[in-house]
Amino acid sequence: MKIIKITCYFFIIFNFQICNAYEKNQFTILKIENFFKKFVTLEANFIQVSPTGNISNGKIFLDLPGKLRIDYDNPKNLLITCKGFWIVIQDRVSKTTNNIPLKNSPFSILLQKKNIFYNDDFKTEYNSNSGVTSMKIKSSDDDKPEALIFEFSENPFSLKKWIIQDAMGENTTVLIQDAKYNNKLSHVLFFPITFPEPNE
Repeated sequence: MKIIKITCYFFIIFNFQICNAYEKNQFTILKIENFFKKFVTLEANFIQVSPTGNISNGKIFLDLPGKLRIDYDNPKNLLITCKGFWIVIQDRVSKTTNNIPLKNSPFSILLQKKNIFYNDDFKTEYNSNSGVTSMKIKSSDDDKPEALIFEFSENPFSLKKWIIQDAMGENTTVLIQDAKYNNKLSHVLFFPITFPEPNE
């Protein structure tokens, strides 16, 4: 009889822990959903750490859906813009421009403002620990190992960084500082530079 009581006790505790973990996870998902529902524009400073440890910094602007500007202070020559279907990467020194389809960029999930929470194209994983909440997004196609991870701080609930995991499993981390949300941004910010035609 004593063994049965002990077994029942542990069963109750185990089920309580499962229910508590489930409720905590649902609360985390709800907070992230509410954040992205309200997220329209972002203006912030950033620090970028490459897989090799190189550090870059500058200013980032987002106007969802579709618009992006990453203006680097270091290296000063680099500017990235998007206002539609293309990511435009420009070198101010060499005056060169490269275009990448937005759908091939890790920014596509964010810029296209897809419904990532109820979408069979994506898998999402959530974690909350020591005041940091994270959401990992990756393709449902297991042959595509790339992923995008958002990390949020608590009180107030705010985006602090994102991590881009490439096909080789290497991470590029972008830390967000001095963020301003949902202010009106000039559409001019998202136009690429027009370089003069080279002299023939």
